[in-house]
Amino acid sequence: MKGMNTPVVTRTIGAGEAAGLTEAECAPICPTASRSTIDRSAHAPAAAGTNLLLIGCGPHARRAYLPAIQSLARSHHVNLSVVIDIDQARASVLDTIHKTELHPEILFVESFTEKLPDSIRSLLDTCVMAQKISGVIIATEPSVHKAYALWALGAGLHVLMDKPVTARRDSATDPVQAEGLLADYLEILSHYKAAQLQRETVFMVNCQRRFHDGFLFVESLLKEVGDKTGCPVTFIQSSHCDGQWRLPAEIVTQDYHPYCHGYGKASHSGYHLFDTAYRLYTAPSLAHKNADAMEIVSSMVRPNGFLRQLTEHDYEKMFGADYDRVKRWSDSDLRPVYETYGEIDVSTLVSLKKGSDVVANLSINLMHNGFSRRTWLEPGADLYKGNGRVRHEHHNIQQGPYQNIQIHSYQSNDNHASLHGWNDALGGNNHFDVHVFRNPLINSTETPMRVYKFSELLDGPLGHGVLAMEAMKYKAVRSFIDYLCGHVKKRDLPSQIEDHIVPVQLMCAVYLSQIQRDIGADAIVRLPFGFNTAPPRADNAS
Repeated sequence: MKGMNTPVVTRTIGAGEAAGLTEAECAPICPTASRSTIDRSAHAPAAAGTNLLLIGCGPHARRAYLPAIQSLARSHHVNLSVVIDIDQARASVLDTIHKTELHPEILFVESFTEKLPDSIRSLLDTCVMAQKISGVIIATEPSVHKAYALWALGAGLHVLMDKPVTARRDSATDPVQAEGLLADYLEILSHYKAAQLQRETVFMVNCQRRFHDGFLFVESLLKEVGDKTGCPVTFIQSSHCDGQWRLPAEIVTQDYHPYCHGYGKASHSGYHLFDTAYRLYTAPSLAHKNADAMEIVSSMVRPNGFLRQLTEHDYEKMFGADYDRVKRWSDSDLRPVYETYGEIDVSTLVSLKKGSDVVANLSINLMHNGFSRRTWLEPGADLYKGNGRVRHEHHNIQQGPYQNIQIHSYQSNDNHASLHGWNDALGGNNHFDVHVFRNPLINSTETPMRVYKFSELLDGPLGHGVLAMEAMKYKAVRSFIDYLCGHVKKRDLPSQIEDHIVPVQLMCAVYLSQIQRDIGADAIVRLPFGFNTAPPRADNAS
């Protein structure tokens, strides 16, 4: 049923410079950003219950946040009171909200970079007061996460924010921007701690694997063996590929999960793998045996490397004369434009050290460029799901001589809207198998190996036709709203901001290592494991 949304009127505001490059820098390839307006209705009285503000109503919010809020609206007396997005998204946002049963005030602002413009800050403050907002969901482009997060903390709000904590333009090529990723996290954390002196609030980062029944099951197995043997995790190999095949011109023009802003896969879905590796490593809860330092080395494939893998002649051979319709620029035109673009693929080796000794190795491999179902030249409207994207993910965890756990999750279909039953067989949209091998000394049965299917691991029904990862995102939203409604204690909430130092460190170091490699310096980046005042460093760093 379509919602009866509040009518809007339009006025123009000046909220700072538009996001992205200047027109001169973009020409002749990158489109320029337009000036924007703000749509707003007359302020209605604040609704009773828990009132939320959603900042950013893009593809992820449409699939994760709007359905969850609508589902919880009655049982939790929660209201989506206000939605804010950039003016360029006006048509899609209005259409999206119109198709829901939600009735928020819808505001549009012009895009900005880094610092929150005073006009937008004033607008946000007015919304909070008028609508009695208690919680904010930040689902914007991640380069402006920090600006909105700092505002929300200053306003005394509870926060649920998309991963990664922040992203920075040119972090793949500029060491100042790469180091700034960790600095941003520490600044947000400092403001969060200051806010706790006024009253208790919560700040959660939406990393859905922390809510995933399969990953939680694996963590419980690692802790069980850790309790029995005192053995920590000694090795992890993790891999994530989403088959996001972008044609050369799309690498320039697409602004969702972009490369053209100077960052890529490590700042997109890659953050999930950094977070998962950290969670798996610390799952045995043997703090006295955990590493106290890390050495990180990375290697990235950037768009110019991608051009060498598949040239314009290869595309012409595959698609014929039709390729000319979407080509737009030659490979030689693109090479200088790609020079500062972000990574498509990245491989990382993390040496975890205690004192001077390496106590575990982590191998993290992240790929956009892998098996895809795309066969067409023009991209679809939804760049988040579909478009040939197929997720392949695996984790291989060794716990010394006692236990090996392998997680295998392989899709074969890019149509995730139509599911039948569990769909957890190999190649299914919800495929997620856990293979467990145990030493006879700790095994309670004579069988050395057991395979667990996803349907065996669920804590409650998934629901017909539901994509597992989206169900876990629902759990994240529900946890946040449960806290706001007083149903759970803060100590019981997963994925709070205080517990994200290590994945942020890894993301920062991955970029610094490649930057050092680019200038011929030592590519090893040395960091403390977790909280420490020492900044990241690479030998021979300028």
